[in-house]
Amino acid sequence: MDNKKFETLMYFLVKRAARESFVDFIDNIGLTMDDYAEIKKYLKDTYGIKTYL
Repeated sequence: MDNKKFETLMYFLVKRAARESFVDFIDNIGLTMDDYAEIKKYLKDTYGIKTYL
């Protein structure tokens, strides 16, 4: 897998979700901000992937 392409995808998915309300987006998909923080940390630590938020 190309990590740079994955990072670009994650960046723009999160950016798109943040246009209206990122907190509402996270809530609507059944996650908490703590869940998202864990996912974000995992992506950064495991793959070096950075997200928009």
